[in-house]
Amino acid sequence: MEAIKIDTTEDKFIITIDKESLDAEFITRIVKLYKINQLASKGNLKKDILKIAEEIDSEWWEKNRETFNVKTGTP
Repeated sequence: MEAIKIDTTEDKFIITIDKESLDAEFITRIVKLYKINQLASKGNLKKDILKIAEEIDSEWWEKNRETFNVKTGTP
């Protein structure tokens, strides 16, 4: 089984994660970050704050990409 599999329906993404690839605590942290991001994007936050949040997300992704076995398309 793939570590992470993403399927789509007309209006949803369905994400399947192999239990052996990530622990529940890590998944919980990702979901909480997603919820915070959604709340922040719906609020009246200044664009500068959202830009900083995007930079932090980008930096986090670069440091943790290997955890997800995602190919970047670069050699």
